[in-house]
This record gives sequence, structure tokens and C-alpha cells, in this order.
Amino acid sequence: MTSADAPPHPAHRPSADAAPAPATPGKVAIWLFLATEIMFFTGLLGSYIVFRAGSPPTSYSNLYAPAAQLDRLKDARGVVLGAVGPDADGVAGAIASATGKGEAEVARILAAAPHGVVNGLDEKGAGELTAALGKLGAKAEAASLRTSNWPRPYDPLTNPLSIDLTTVNTFILICSSATMVLAVSAIQQGRKGRCSLFLLATLVLGGTFLGVQVFEYHELLEGRSYPIGISPTGHFTPEVSLFASCFFTVTGFHGLHVAAGVVTLAIVFLGSLLGRFSAQDFGAVEYAGLYWHFVDVVWILLFTIVYLI
Repeated sequence: MTSADAPPHPAHRPSADAAPAPATPGKVAIWLFLATEIMFFTGLLGSYIVFRAGSPPTSYSNLYAPAAQLDRLKDARGVVLGAVGPDADGVAGAIASATGKGEAEVARILAAAPHGVVNGLDEKGAGELTAALGKLGAKAEAASLRTSNWPRPYDPLTNPLSIDLTTVNTFILICSSATMVLAVSAIQQGRKGRCSLFLLATLVLGGTFLGVQVFEYHELLEGRSYPIGISPTGHFTPEVSLFASCFFTVTGFHGLHVAAGVVTLAIVFLGSLLGRFSAQDFGAVEYAGLYWHFVDVVWILLFTIVYLI
């Protein structure tokens, strides 16, 4: 065991009967700061819930863009293109011929496969187009109009969010909270080396979480093409729907808090390497831990409300 990892001498350990440590100005300050953050995120998530509850029942559909007027389209039919097949030009021509859509719009439909949506059809037209696409080697099925007040989880025609990827990312963030607890515990015992190790682990896990979120944003904003029920442009950007605006606002603010936490952890980690903390002076590590746990708890609530419900 190295000197950095050695526990403090028994004489320096607080006894069981020792009076609890008084609240330091730093601890009071961090709790006051976290109280303001709790109010901020309560308002943010509360607004999300209000917007969702007030959204009309026909705001989102599997065949038309968000907020489209569907009063006269209750009997509308469409075709969901599962796979383009070997004859992409033939498929594009068949869709254009059946619907009169332009080249750019047809290209977006093909790019969105396996969830490409062809709309503007009646029941007979949807059946004929499905049969024509099947003869060209494409996979397609007719679909009737479905509506909802908010995109449902795991509905690829209205909701672009990858729950599976975000579940893994949530687990990574929870693990970072555990390593943060171990870092604080280690420095309280005077084990400086272990504290630095666990701070590094927390920093890496937090950075990984942030990197996955950046990747998710890239996929949503420009990396993939989505069906019209998600976005009329093919990309999930803040202006395409109320759901998109709420999603990027809520997750964006949380991402900024995670980024601030990662920077803070990096500073604390460097301080730990320089030996600035000990069993008698570990306030900065503890305060960083409190903030990091807060960020984790907020994400669990956000993940549940935005992704799963």
C-alpha cells in the first residue's frame, strides 16, 4: 500500500461520539446553488408536461407532418416503405407516378426506409402502389391514418428517439455517480491515490455520456433521414414540431450542466493529482460530488418523462 492510499492514523479518525461537523460556508453555498437548480429543472420539466398535456389529439400522425390539418383526411391511406430493393429508380418512379410527388420528396421517402412513408393516397391507391412496389422487389405495406397528441415511445413513424441507446447511456451516467461516491469515500479515508483513480473514472464516464449525447444530436439533426410523421424535412430539428422544440430545450440544458460538471471534475481531478486534498480537507471533492449526483438524478427524471412516457 502506498502512502497516498494509506488510511489516516487511528488517532486522527473521528470517534463515534464526536459531534457532527458544522455546516461550512462552502456546503451551505452548494446546497443553495442546488436549490436554485432544482427550481429551474422543475420549471423546465413542468413546462414540458404542460405542453404535452395541452397538445391536441391529432397533432402527430404516421402519415402527415406534425400539426398538419387532418380534419378532411380521416380516411387517408398511405404506404410504408420497408426496403427499397434492387430497383431504386423503378421504386422512385412508381411513387412519383402514384402520388405526383417531386424528385426531392421521393428521394426523402426512399432515404427514410425502412420507415419511408408515402401519403396522399386513398384505400385503392395504397393497395395498387403496394402491389406495384412488391413487383419491383421492394418491401411495402399499406397503412391507415393513426393520430396521437404526442409521439409514442418506440414508434419509428412519429418518434425518432433511440430508447435503447439512451438506456445504455443512462446506465453509464449512473455508474459515474457510483464512482463519484467511491472517490469521496476514498479521500475521506485519506486514500489520495484511490480518490484520483475514481475521479478519473467518473470523468471518463461523464465524458462518454456527453459524447453519446453529441452523437445522438448529430443523428437527429443531420445524420439520418426520418419519415414525414417526424419531420417534413427528413431531419429532426427544433423547429419541425413542438415535441422537437421541447426535446432539444430540455436535453440541451441538461447537456450544458453535464458539460459544466465534466469541466469541474477535470479541475478537481488535477487538484487531486497535485495532492491538494486530504482527509481533513476534501470539500472541493464533496461539492463536485453533490453537483454530479444532482445532474444524474435530473437525467433519470428527464429520461423517464421524455423518452419512456
